Amino acid sequence: MTVVKICGVRTVEAAVTAAENGADVIGMIFAPSPRLIDISTAQEIAKAVVPAHTKRDPADTTDELNKECNMSAPEYFKACSDKLLSYGRPLLCGVFQNQDLDHILSVVRQVPLDLVQLHGTEPVQMARQIPVSVIKVFHVGADFTVDTAGLFDTGYHSVILLDTKVPAAGAQQGGHGVQFDWTVARSLSDRNVPFLMAGGLSPDNVGEAVKVARPWGVDVSSGVETDRAKDPAKIQAFINNAKAA
Repeated sequence: MTVVKICGVRTVEAAVTAAENGADVIGMIFAPSPRLIDISTAQEIAKAVVPAHTKRDPADTTDELNKECNMSAPEYFKACSDKLLSYGRPLLCGVFQNQDLDHILSVVRQVPLDLVQLHGTEPVQMARQIPVSVIKVFHVGADFTVDTAGLFDTGYHSVILLDTKVPAAGAQQGGHGVQFDWTVARSLSDRNVPFLMAGGLSPDNVGEAVKVARPWGVDVSSGVETDRAKDPAKIQAFINNAKAA
């Protein structure tokens, strides 16, 4: 069943709606963005969606796997994705973009986070300095191929994320509701490498996107909003349609 990440969550209500409807990952943005969240609200979300008795040991999702650099890319990313799903609850992901490592580590500790998403031009090696699993974005533009340097590097990021490169957006990539060619993503799934896919997804098109690209998971932000606020009905429809595809 397709993994679903609801990103750009800024309220406890939206996070609870996502969790209760089966979201696997709840994303909160700590980079400059209209969806920027403060630490105190993120902590309230963590308290609301992660049961108090749940064991938190984020490092155990990556430490051993990241030593297995001799694994092939399909083996490595499959093992990482399986490990993440073993939590059996929604995971909390913090999204950062070209920010200082100390800031990232501070937010990881304070919230606390299960995952970090590096959504800028950070080198893949940066993931080794972060004590939780890392989602690394690769922006799909006109010159993109799945053989892009670093995409299949093992022992660093745990999850590959494909998102649309929007040149007009400058440094602030992500959350613009712009699609890329899903057949590009399909070429990745044809290699049996699990990945997340974002970019212009909505309740109306996510089912078709899953059928065409066959991703491990899908990631949405603006596609489940009305007037720039998370819409409970759209969140529910997106999750249902993604998992039914």
